[in-house]
Amino acid sequence: MAALTLDDGPNEFATPLILDVLAARGAPATFFVFGERASRHPDLVARMVESGHAVQPHCWGSHASHHEMDRPELEADVARTVGVIEQLGAPTPRLWRPPNGDIKAPDSYEVAAANGLELVTWTLQTCDWQDDRPAESILREIDDEEREDAVLRADSVVLMHDVPEAPKLLAGLLDRMDARGFEPELLSPDNAATARGGDYTFGRQDGKLPCGLGE
Repeated sequence: MAALTLDDGPNEFATPLILDVLAARGAPATFFVFGERASRHPDLVARMVESGHAVQPHCWGSHASHHEMDRPELEADVARTVGVIEQLGAPTPRLWRPPNGDIKAPDSYEVAAANGLELVTWTLQTCDWQDDRPAESILREIDDEEREDAVLRADSVVLMHDVPEAPKLLAGLLDRMDARGFEPELLSPDNAATARGGDYTFGRQDGKLPCGLGE
């Protein structure tokens, strides 16, 4: 199971184009949304649900690391975000991707469990959040497989964001998945990126910076 996931949406600029690409290719995706942005774009959330995509919580609006939040702040943030997702007609969320993939033990795990959620990070980091990385450059890195977190596998959990380069990046990723016989599916709680314990920083237990930074 290879899963396409997108963080930080929805927005009126990139999200409709992302949904267009997914519709044209018949591919499902999992959207980890900002609750505040979802509340401002109920039409886009409705389109996600109607198209068979999954809508899961990311955060409400601040994108603060769990390491910077206390237990009551975490509880309030996820409850508010899950609440608006359900109010907008999406199925009850089952997954939770924290901002930056940062997970603080035990608080993040205990708050997730209290809300019926599994914490998830990713296996393939596209680095599309960096302004100087066009889709073509990101796809070359995936083809070269020089970065350990840029390798496309049959069970990859691909991290993307609702940014302007995402539609082109998504189309290129789907081409590569088709060529390798990888079938995109919705992210499940038993995926390769589900966190099972311990602290994470930048979505990694070793705390290394993403996208080759700091090496």
